[in-house]
This record gives sequence, C-alpha cells and structure tokens, in this order.
Amino acid sequence: MKLRKTKTIEAYIPTASMADIAFLLIVFFMITTVFQVDKTVLTLPASVVRSEVVKGSAFVVVTEDGYIKVSDGKEDTHPIDASDVLSFAVDLMSKDPEHHVVLKVDKRVKWHVVDKILEQLEQARVKNLQFLTELKTKEQ
Repeated sequence: MKLRKTKTIEAYIPTASMADIAFLLIVFFMITTVFQVDKTVLTLPASVVRSEVVKGSAFVVVTEDGYIKVSDGKEDTHPIDASDVLSFAVDLMSKDPEHHVVLKVDKRVKWHVVDKILEQLEQARVKNLQFLTELKTKEQ
C-alpha cells in the first residue's frame, strides 16, 4: 500500500477586515466623545438646588475681571463686549426661540454687571435661562 503525502495547510490570520474594524472604532469614539463648549474656570456661587445643563445650550460667561464670553452651544466660547450680549442673544433667539441659555458667572462679579446682562437677555426674549452654580453641601 502506497501512502500519499498530504499537503500541510499553513496557519494565517485574515487581515482583510482589519480596515473595517479600525473604521468602526474611529466612528465609535468620534460619536461618544463629549466636547466641552466652555472651559473657563470660575468660582461659582453655591445653591441648594442644581439642575443639569441641557446639551447644546448657549453660554454667557462672565469672569471675575468682568470679561464676557459667549457660545451658541456648538462652538467654543469667544470674547465679546458687554454691549454685544443683546445682539448675540437676539441672533440666537431668531434661530430658535426655545434655545436654552446658561449664565455662568463668577461669584465675585459685581451684581450690576450681572443685572445688565440679564436685562439684555430679557430684551432678546430669552425664555429658557439657567444659572450655573455649585451644589451647596451640608457642611457649607
């Protein structure tokens, strides 16, 4: 009886789908990444109740020095003059009258500065306004 020599099959790793897997991972991380619109570090006033900020909210930020920065919720904050808050808010409300606006003010800012900004936001007919605060703990 004559035995035939069998072919040996070499082991290999299929790499045809590696590009697909890499593409899916890139898409997954791009979708799940959270972008911060405003990165200004402030000492916020404390409050007993704190609500969550709605995703895509516009920001009006006032630093301790009185600098004002704004964002429409899609782009990073950029500095503006105090008199331009009204035009920013009117433009924002003309696009979406129900757009949420977050007022982020350092607790050391003088109240008259905040009052002027609030008057401008009221003139622009901002309906959904929210103050960003720190949650007050029981020890405070």
